[in-house]
Amino acid sequence: MIDFDLLARQALDEGLDKLAAGTVVRDPAGRVLLMRRRPDDALPGLWDYPAGGLNDGENPLAGALRELAEETGIRGVDVEYVRALDFVNTKGRATRQFVFTTTVPATTEVALSEHDDWGWFTPDELPPTSDGYREVIGRLTHRLAAGWTPVGRYVQTVARPMAYAHFLIRDPQGRTLGLRHAVDTQRWDWPGGNVETGETPFGTALREAREEIGVDLAELHPELIARRPLIAVIHQQADHVRPVPSVGFIFDGGVLTPEQQARIVLDPAEHTEWRFESAYDWRRHLTPEQYRLDLQVLRAQRGGTPLHLERPVPEHDDFEGVIAFVTTPDGRLLMHHRDEKDGIAWPGYWTPIGGWRERAETPGETAVREVFEEAGIRISGLGPVPGPRHELVSPITRVLHAVYDGPPDAIRLGDEGQAVRWVPFAETATLKSPPYLDHYLRLIRTGWSEFAERAAQPEGG
Repeated sequence: MIDFDLLARQALDEGLDKLAAGTVVRDPAGRVLLMRRRPDDALPGLWDYPAGGLNDGENPLAGALRELAEETGIRGVDVEYVRALDFVNTKGRATRQFVFTTTVPATTEVALSEHDDWGWFTPDELPPTSDGYREVIGRLTHRLAAGWTPVGRYVQTVARPMAYAHFLIRDPQGRTLGLRHAVDTQRWDWPGGNVETGETPFGTALREAREEIGVDLAELHPELIARRPLIAVIHQQADHVRPVPSVGFIFDGGVLTPEQQARIVLDPAEHTEWRFESAYDWRRHLTPEQYRLDLQVLRAQRGGTPLHLERPVPEHDDFEGVIAFVTTPDGRLLMHHRDEKDGIAWPGYWTPIGGWRERAETPGETAVREVFEEAGIRISGLGPVPGPRHELVSPITRVLHAVYDGPPDAIRLGDEGQAVRWVPFAETATLKSPPYLDHYLRLIRTGWSEFAERAAQPEGG
């Protein structure tokens, strides 16, 4: 649906002095209805299609229908928007005429009120008319002959997604802000909402932040906000929850200090609680689908490059983290003693190497980078661990395995964790480790045993 009120406001904002509307009336043979100006009119003898200036507060569609009825007596027809024509009128005023078209029978009765003659004319044999009107008629005729559909009808045939916009806001510890929905109390939102008529997505995010948390981010972070920092664009296909497609824009809202957080005031009609949580801890508050989206957007924010995200997620791209089981040919597992701190997975535990995906990495690229960052060695030959997924491992985490045949003493602790070391398979059970470890080690050891047995068989045996 075309918002003609918006088009009128935009024209006035552009500095146009006058707004008008006209209708190119055609018959089934493609002829055009034109009317001749009276001798006492401006530009006497010139032939026009029905048109005139808009009244105060009148939108272009209403003005076109009114002018058509007043000048020809034709009423009750459907008109379709064609284009806008900008010109300077006889009084020197910059004018924008919104042009529509309609088709009526050639036998339609015409009742003139402001002109002294009328007739049907083929587009290539027009009587004296303005260059602008001649160009409008010629363009319309050419496009219709080429199979063009007027825009008002065309937009009914294409997907028209609703749009929304949000800010991703963090605290000094890097945790992100979520708002508990007042009606759907299991739902947590980022500050933001649906784009309203005439708004840009970024303008929507700013308005919604003021309304939902009482904070003017443009005032708090003028340099950041001036850049309109886009994090991600999300396209969501229609589904049973939201039966129309949607496009979402996620912007960086910067960091709120404790003093700035104290200024947060919720609108109780929309949200009842706010909190900052780490990427890992948000899993306790979000549905799996919401958590997947949360991790995707955080990945885009970390990478500093806007991402295009699709919902549903393409199967090959549906992962946000990895667990890398790196073993040696003599049956040892590379393990990482994790930090004792809140907001991470398995604090204080001994685990395989793992971590979040960055930018547009593949699972293998994520695993190679994480192993190098946390243990200082380069691995290759990665493959998925075969078998069922453990219940404590997220569906969006890929579990991979690689055999490292380099020097074992090459490992070194990176910037995270307390230690890294090679642990014989038989000793892993003595360490404080996640329950999933034994599950995947059994799968790997089964494969390892089969490999060892094959390797031990004499050639040709």
